[in-house]
Amino acid sequence: MPDATLRARALFNRQLDCLRRDDRAAQAELYADDLVYDFPFAVDRPRHIEGKEAFLAVMRPMWEQVRGRAVNIVGYREEITETADPDFLVAEFTFDIEAGGRTVEVTYLQFFRTRGGRIAAVREYFSPVARSEALSE
Repeated sequence: MPDATLRARALFNRQLDCLRRDDRAAQAELYADDLVYDFPFAVDRPRHIEGKEAFLAVMRPMWEQVRGRAVNIVGYREEITETADPDFLVAEFTFDIEAGGRTVEVTYLQFFRTRGGRIAAVREYFSPVARSEALSE
């Protein structure tokens, strides 16, 4: 049962904590069943995904691929803009990603919406080139 008192900032922080710890099972529990996730600039996945199970079907193989490349997050910076709506925020964050003996910065911008203690919608912008470079693809 989700904790309906959790709002955007708390869920954003939990999602990032799961990502840093590589706890994808705990991360999956944060998403609403009717999750909508958009990746407008993606070239390696659908740009629009509806439903938690559809999102996980796309992302789990990608997460395993990253895990197999011994990718480590060695730095993190963020700028969070909270709004008058406690269920919505805008987050710009950068990971310093170490892989193959080098470190690459990858910056993300997310429009992040929650509902009933779950992540309901995310629109995530990132550079596919920077991500590929970080993963040595």
